[in-house]
Amino acid sequence: MQHEPKISGDIATLKIGRVNFQIRDFTEQAEIGFLWNNFIHSSDAVLIVTNSTFGNVERSRFFLNKIEEETPQAHICVIANTKNIQSPLEPSKIEEILGNKTISINATNTKNRDKLIQTLINSLDMSEELSPLLISINERNELITELEQALVAVDFETVNILYDKIINLTLEIGDSLDNMEFYKNYQKIKSRLNQDRTLKELPTSKTDASDRRYAPQRISSLEKLLKTLLSNFMSNVKGVLEVIISDREGFIITSESKKDAGDESVLGAIAVTVDSYIERIKREFGTESSFFNITTIQEKKFAYCSMGSKSIMLTISDLLTTDTELRVYSEHIARKVELLLEGNKHVSLEIPTIIKTLSKTKDGKIPPGDYSLKLILTGDYKVGKTSLILRFVQNLFKDSYQSTIGVDISQKQMDLSENTHIQFIIWDIGGQIDRMAPYRKRFYGGGKAAFIVIDRTRAGNLKNVEKWYNEIKKHIQVDVNIILVGNKSDLVDSIVIEEEEIKKMAEKYGFHYILTSAKTGENVNDAFSYIAYRFLESVS
Repeated sequence: MQHEPKISGDIATLKIGRVNFQIRDFTEQAEIGFLWNNFIHSSDAVLIVTNSTFGNVERSRFFLNKIEEETPQAHICVIANTKNIQSPLEPSKIEEILGNKTISINATNTKNRDKLIQTLINSLDMSEELSPLLISINERNELITELEQALVAVDFETVNILYDKIINLTLEIGDSLDNMEFYKNYQKIKSRLNQDRTLKELPTSKTDASDRRYAPQRISSLEKLLKTLLSNFMSNVKGVLEVIISDREGFIITSESKKDAGDESVLGAIAVTVDSYIERIKREFGTESSFFNITTIQEKKFAYCSMGSKSIMLTISDLLTTDTELRVYSEHIARKVELLLEGNKHVSLEIPTIIKTLSKTKDGKIPPGDYSLKLILTGDYKVGKTSLILRFVQNLFKDSYQSTIGVDISQKQMDLSENTHIQFIIWDIGGQIDRMAPYRKRFYGGGKAAFIVIDRTRAGNLKNVEKWYNEIKKHIQVDVNIILVGNKSDLVDSIVIEEEEIKKMAEKYGFHYILTSAKTGENVNDAFSYIAYRFLESVS
């Protein structure tokens, strides 16, 4: 219900079976009308949206000329939005004025989603091809609902029958099984049932359960990576005695401890805690995928943290370790654990300098209140600025590339403590250095922090850091915190800009750096967290 004008546009994808529709929602502000031709160019269809008033419909004639100039072959349809209009024009009258088929619709009614999709299909003359797909998709949705009910009733005979039908429909429609939520959930259930069956078939032993948990086993390559990561964590935080990674049901994946972890009574308390904290997590956090909590038992701190659906990390430390250290490091390490468990092979096991700096922040010094932070993202085109924002704001990544023309604006609130909240206003500035330079100065006003993003697979990006830094200093008259972000670090075989080069460049201008991957999400949240804390230091 809140209106926030766009400067540039939003891009979304609607997938119906084998067909992907890329929907581009573009700005209406006349002051950047010079970009409209670029927006419309090469479109297969253009939907002109009016508010069903005579004046607005008349002004929409302008876009008909733009369409004729840039993409005369495009299908055109008019959507007459009747929301909050007391006496809207009839669709037939709008058709008479604009000369194109008009659909009347109220955008606030959620039931109109199917009508909008059908409008899109009709405007492209694709009804004959896609209508059967829509029927099959609706049928599959009904079967999935039946499948869920059968699972609740533990009726596995019905489950298997429905599962086969859904699989056949999915393949017929042309969807990928790996992207279907029901398929992922069903595979988890099968894996769990097989795991339980295997456990029941294992020969019994007199060995105590807690002994079996820590019994020596052959270490896999994944576990080696996890153990190295945990070892680096423990070497950076002296007070940490033990770190345990388990799945969401409490099955231990791996653990690492210091030789001076403590006597048998402490280890015994740890074993008991591992069994009990899962139940506490279920009780307190339910199905939340991300959480952090600290409790104290026998003069030891027990911090449990999750940053995804695959694992929970329990860290045991002495009382000298600060809560801030435990939280900052736990969230950072827990994110990397999730990436490794998801099969990402090129996850850095080192701890970035930014994390060490963040961990020294004192909880008591975080000023309470609600704050707003305008963050500027600059850098050459195709370095991944938009992808970094999408990963931070929605935790998503898209393989397709659309160059930002002008600027895109996004928002997200970050809760740094129970009483401290920061509303990020993120300005993603187009990377065309020379072409857009005359227009960019208006975007920098009010900026309080900035990222200069480089693509580590393109050598020239590092040379342009100076240009972006000078532009920031020119248009923002106050001192701002800047991070040099080395993105696309997951493309290990293609990297041509090494970390040492990035470090030298950052030191030259006096700002921090961090290596990220928008594709995997590695270190993305940490970059935004660092900027948030540095901003609070300037206002406290």
